[in-house]
Amino acid sequence: MKLVLSQLVNEVGKCEFFHSRSARSITKAAVVVTAALCLGTSIQAAAQDTYEQTVRRGVTALEDDSLSTAEHLFRQALHAEPSAPGNALVWGYLAAIYERTNREHQALEAYNIAVGLSPRTLGLLLGRASLYMKLGNESRALADYNDVLDLREDHPEALLMRAYIKRRQRLLKEARTDYEHLLRLDPVHEQALLGLALLNDEDRRPAEAMETINRVIGLYPTHAAGYALRAGMEMDRHQYEHAEADYAEAIRLAPEDPAYLLARARLYTLTKQKKLARQDARRATQLGASKEEIAGALNLQVQSN
Repeated sequence: MKLVLSQLVNEVGKCEFFHSRSARSITKAAVVVTAALCLGTSIQAAAQDTYEQTVRRGVTALEDDSLSTAEHLFRQALHAEPSAPGNALVWGYLAAIYERTNREHQALEAYNIAVGLSPRTLGLLLGRASLYMKLGNESRALADYNDVLDLREDHPEALLMRAYIKRRQRLLKEARTDYEHLLRLDPVHEQALLGLALLNDEDRRPAEAMETINRVIGLYPTHAAGYALRAGMEMDRHQYEHAEADYAEAIRLAPEDPAYLLARARLYTLTKQKKLARQDARRATQLGASKEEIAGALNLQVQSN
C-alpha cells in the first residue's frame, strides 16, 4: 500500500523551473538575460547590439511558443558571440526548448554547458535538477538541489524536492527537517504538508499522519490530492468504507485524472468488488492509463506481445 500512496502524491515531486511556459516567467527571464548581456563591455557595440537583438527575438519567439524559431535564433546568437556573458542563460533557454521537444539528452548537455558557465545561477541548477528527476537520476538531482540550498538556504522548491528525494531514500529524519523548514517559511504549503503526512505514515506515526492530512483537507477542501492520500491511509487501516468515500470525492474533484480511478480500482480489487474495479479501470483507460497501470490496479498479469 505504501507504493500506492507514493504514486498518489508524486505531484509533490513536480516543480516549475526557470524556463516556465508562462509569458510572465519568460519575460522575467528575458530581463535577467538582458542584464547579463550588458556586462559584456569589451565586445564591440555594433556586434553587441546584434547579439542582444537576436537573443531578444529568441525570447519573444519562445514566449510565443515558436520553438523552432527560438532555437534558430539562440543558436545564431551563440555563433555570433561565443564568449558573450549572457551565453549561460542562452544555453539554458536551449535546454528548455530541447526538453519541451522531447530531446532530453540534448537538454542535459545544454544544461551542463550552462551550469559550467554560470555555476551559481539558481534557475539553471533548478532546471537541470528537474530534468535529472525526469530522467530518473535522483542522486544527480539531489546534488543540484544541495547546491541551490547552499546558495539560498530558504529556497522553497529546493527544500521540497530535497525532502521528497530524502523520503524516497528512507532518510526520514533528514526529509522531516526539510519539510519542517519549509513549513516554517510557509505554514500552509500544501505540497509540504502532503509530503509530511506521508512521511509520518511511513515513520509509523499514524496519529500525526492523519492529523496532518486532515489539516490539508481543511485548508484545501477542493483539492483532490488530500482526499486520495487520506484514502490510502484509511486502506492501510482497513477502513475501507471511509477510503471509498474519500476516493469518490477525489474523483469528483478531478474527474480527468486516471490516478484516482486506478487507486479506487485497487480498493475494489482488494475488497472483492471486481465489477466496480473493472468499471474504474475502463474509465482510467479512456483517460490514458497504461496497460501496466490497469493490470496493477486489477492485480492481473500483463500479457506480453
